[in-house]
Amino acid sequence: MSWGSGGRRPSGVPETSIATIVLADARHRDAVGHLTGPGTLVFVPETGAGEATGGTVPYGGSLRDPGVDFALGEDFYLQTQDYASSAYMSVLGPTVVRVFGLEDFSAFVADADRALHEGVFPDFLITPAVLLADTAALGGPRTADGPALRLYVDPDGRVSTSPSGSPLGTVADDMATLVTRYEHVNAASEAPCAVSLGAAVPEEARTAALQTRPFLGRYLAAVQALRALTSQDVGGLKVSGFGHRLGGTSDGDADLRDPSLPLVLWNTEQAYVVAGGRAFAVGHSFAAAVESLLTSAPDRLPVHVLDQVRAFFTDRGLPVPDTRTPAGAR
Repeated sequence: MSWGSGGRRPSGVPETSIATIVLADARHRDAVGHLTGPGTLVFVPETGAGEATGGTVPYGGSLRDPGVDFALGEDFYLQTQDYASSAYMSVLGPTVVRVFGLEDFSAFVADADRALHEGVFPDFLITPAVLLADTAALGGPRTADGPALRLYVDPDGRVSTSPSGSPLGTVADDMATLVTRYEHVNAASEAPCAVSLGAAVPEEARTAALQTRPFLGRYLAAVQALRALTSQDVGGLKVSGFGHRLGGTSDGDADLRDPSLPLVLWNTEQAYVVAGGRAFAVGHSFAAAVESLLTSAPDRLPVHVLDQVRAFFTDRGLPVPDTRTPAGAR
């Protein structure tokens, strides 16, 4: 599922290799041979693909059509859904939710706005079996995507990072050429990752939405945290900064502009601090102290409480949150 959104490089795949290549047509299998390296997985339509050999994996179905399953053998099925319809669909198994057009993008933005103001997150989006595709183009970390992580080759041999992406070239192009074009397209945009949704959403609309919503990266981080806790049967959660503050009103919203900062979540029974890909169960009063630090209000905390909060992060090998430092300077 991680191919749908980029994410971290799989362990065992060196920086010199493309992590994953998905072909829409098996005819291009040999043509992408020069793009593969140690650890590269190439998913090929099973028609004409034969058995899995080396880094080649045959599949059935599609990863680019909404409502169609992607099948690996007889045991794993992954469904692709368009974002706008997902709120009305039942999640029956692993599902990739994708933005296929402006209607989907507008629905995503509306859901994010509602979460910010009302604290309500879409149920389907925080379901553990669901992955939102192309998050770097939706305000997520820009380092989570690119040709070195994933490539998609359409039926005509055009290459992009996703089925909804702007073409970067063809199967005849080498990796350096694809990377150069990827960087060129992004350099021409005022919003990060202009490639992976380039064929689905007008760039002007995407850029305008992201520039007026600097909280989108934080929203996506909150969705990921809610999904992880939901998988542990933790529900009824509120997320600090999204319609609620554990400590009541806040004078600052610096945390909403930096998705790398820890998240504070809570329900009536327990509070949680999510940082460094881990969720820590803590008391409500301690979580409120962390929230104060995140919202640039540490002066409200007694010195001994502030020391406890800083020690909490240091003891776990995590950086101490500092919202006074611009995110890009950290």
